[in-house]
Amino acid sequence: MTLRNQYNYINKLLVLFLLFLLSAGALNYLIDPYALFDSVRLSGFSDLKPAAGGHVRMAKPYQVRNYSPKGIVAGNSRPEMGIDPRHICWPDFARPVYNLGLPGAGVHMQARTLQHALFEGDVKLILWGLDFADFLSASPERAGKYPWPVSPRQYENRLIIRANGSGNPVYPFIKLEDYLTVIFSLDTAADSLKTITQQSNRNVSTRLRNGFNPANDYWPIMSTEGQFVLFEQKNREIDERFSKSGLTVFPYPARQSEEFASVAHLLKYANSNRVKVILFINSYHADYLSTIYRHNLWPQFEAWKYRLLEIADENQVELWDFSGLDEFNSEPAPAIGDKSARLKWFWEPAHYKKEVGDKMLEKIFGQWCRSDASPQIGLKLSSENIYRYLENEKQKIEAHIVEGHNTIVGATPHVSRQALQATD
Repeated sequence: MTLRNQYNYINKLLVLFLLFLLSAGALNYLIDPYALFDSVRLSGFSDLKPAAGGHVRMAKPYQVRNYSPKGIVAGNSRPEMGIDPRHICWPDFARPVYNLGLPGAGVHMQARTLQHALFEGDVKLILWGLDFADFLSASPERAGKYPWPVSPRQYENRLIIRANGSGNPVYPFIKLEDYLTVIFSLDTAADSLKTITQQSNRNVSTRLRNGFNPANDYWPIMSTEGQFVLFEQKNREIDERFSKSGLTVFPYPARQSEEFASVAHLLKYANSNRVKVILFINSYHADYLSTIYRHNLWPQFEAWKYRLLEIADENQVELWDFSGLDEFNSEPAPAIGDKSARLKWFWEPAHYKKEVGDKMLEKIFGQWCRSDASPQIGLKLSSENIYRYLENEKQKIEAHIVEGHNTIVGATPHVSRQALQATD
């Protein structure tokens, strides 16, 4: 082969490679398997996003700004699966609503991503679900006040604003890098093809354009193995998590922590931008609450709520508690081996269904949007009612554990400490 022929051969290979790269890029942009580019979703072709769940932390910070919401749902996977942005209860001034729930994200990441979403936007309302486990730390108590702001974490490179309010100079470059990496990746191309082939599977995992996770992927597990398997697995997980020694919500003196500082910082930032924030404590199944109690973490649970209320009051925002025992979260768990049992309100002990989230929204936003009688769920906490409320909730969980039943409706009588010790 002559030198000229070699050049021609190499040029053809380069052209073919370039055409392949451009074709893959066009496919990845059109299918948008991670819901990153906000490409048009075509029914039967790219509407469902089975690969999006594994890329939420990368995609949602970009997507929330593309969506230009006026209302935002924030928190971890609980609100992401339970609070519907399309519910009728959302006030008109807060529509459209985007669900910015980030599975597995800590409070600092949630707060900083919210700050990113608010920057130079038109957000009017934030509904932020807070989770007890996210505030627990096994670190020994440290000296001095918690330092704020902390040194930037790697995930903050994808945020347009720094914690101190200044612009993030690397943000445009990180965004460009993420977009190009996703567009011209063979892994993305494989996920694009998977997206196309999975469109007929209505039980495939996905994220809606508004960020909501409809939890489709739970149904195949319940159909083949039974919902009791989900409860068993999650109960083991939370039991292991809460069994660690030295767990506390206050690893710093003066009842401080990174998590509380993150909440306070975001509330101050939102107030300065005239954004209304409503805080709420997620609903937990009675199994979850019982595990908190059995591992002697109930005093920490109560102290956590007291501190959240202090921060809420300091920033003049509402704090709702949906973790109290009620007719929804005390629904009997599926019996071991019962593959036919289906719970109406919970997927497993840590994650409530949209049906519970709907009741929560109805309670927060008022009577006008309720579809039935006033739901017996949740309470807006205040300095006037919190002490009596927490005492009542403690009595209810103690009675629940002693009596060994899963139906809690209304107040229950106080149970003696001796009776509790007899059941240990």
